[in-house]
Amino acid sequence: MKEFIVGFLFSFLFIFISIVAFYFLGRDIWYPYYKKYFIEKDIEPIECPKCPQPKIIERNITIIKKEEENLTSTQRLKRDLADSDFVIYPKKLTLIGLKHERRLEVWGKRDKEWRHIHDYDFTSFSGRLGPKLKEGDRQIPEGIYGISYLNPNSKFHLSMRINYPNKFDKEMAKREKRTNLGGDIMIHGSDVTIGCIPIGDDKIEELYYLAQKVGIENIKVILSPVDFRNMSVNIKDKKHPWYKTLYSKITKEMKPFTSK
Repeated sequence: MKEFIVGFLFSFLFIFISIVAFYFLGRDIWYPYYKKYFIEKDIEPIECPKCPQPKIIERNITIIKKEEENLTSTQRLKRDLADSDFVIYPKKLTLIGLKHERRLEVWGKRDKEWRHIHDYDFTSFSGRLGPKLKEGDRQIPEGIYGISYLNPNSKFHLSMRINYPNKFDKEMAKREKRTNLGGDIMIHGSDVTIGCIPIGDDKIEELYYLAQKVGIENIKVILSPVDFRNMSVNIKDKKHPWYKTLYSKITKEMKPFTSK
């Protein structure tokens, strides 16, 4: 009987250790399936065939890649500005972060016209579609923000801090009695994230330099679940009725940025 109990305890301990080890070390294997089949999506993207499509200027990608091999980040930025007909640096800048598309668009203002400068792909992504609600939820915020400061000593090469939470975030949290909203949301280099927007070291060098020239007080950041210029969303979450108001605001803010 004693041998049976000892054997049972050893077996139980072995299985327990194996499960714990797989949970932490095998997360890359099991979590995508868990996320796909068991996590309910609060926000579901919907294609919008009737929405106007942005005009996209075709460029020879092969030529661009060959050029970039021999250009510094400053030279690449100046080339993109010249391609968008900027003789001097823009007076204002708008960054549009699209979570579903995993793309960061850069727009500059020339006179009274917004002109598209460049797109940067996210190098990593965390969370899901929907606003950030609390510390540790791994969510990229959604809303209208600014840049509060530039960090040249970031552990992710360079970083630009987004001023989350904004006034709207705080008002909704107060209404729902939520606290500890989190913070330190950055656009940065590298390819890791837990709620920030990484675009790679070489790309953040370009954007950081441009931000320095424009001035952070002249930068607006629009963070959206989808590109509302050609998509819409199905809001399944009924706990937060203010999502609809937020997405109406984001849609309105994105309207001037339609010609690429």
